[in-house]
Amino acid sequence: MMIPENLPAYWVNHLSFAMRRALVQRFSAAGHDVSAEEWAVLLILQAHPGLTASALSDKAFRDKTTTTRMVDRLARKGMVTRARDTDDRRVVHITLSPQGQAQFDALAAIAQQMLAQVMQGISPADLAIATQTLRRMTDNLKGDPA
Repeated sequence: MMIPENLPAYWVNHLSFAMRRALVQRFSAAGHDVSAEEWAVLLILQAHPGLTASALSDKAFRDKTTTTRMVDRLARKGMVTRARDTDDRRVVHITLSPQGQAQFDALAAIAQQMLAQVMQGISPADLAIATQTLRRMTDNLKGDPA
């Protein structure tokens, strides 16, 4: 018999939902209308400016349609811009706008406070092991042909 509370995947999923809920509540309390999924896109674009929608989809683990809708919402909010590639007009690069960068900085401070709470009482060595283990599990799944 499988007991969910004994499975790492249960806790990964549980933590993910709890963090997304807490993050959105904190963003909203600070006056920011940004979903957890939009935050994930902004975080990726901050680290990798100029991604194409396809590359952004891959990094966000989302399908291209969902990613395009999120980018559309962020563009309507003035947080991202799209620019056609100068060599291939079919290619569009997505970056944070100046407004998006300013809002990113405020959101990052909120996210860092939440992460500090999440990691409270956990040693750096344990965090490193957890990160390494989750990465390996993700890699294992990516290599799974099923």
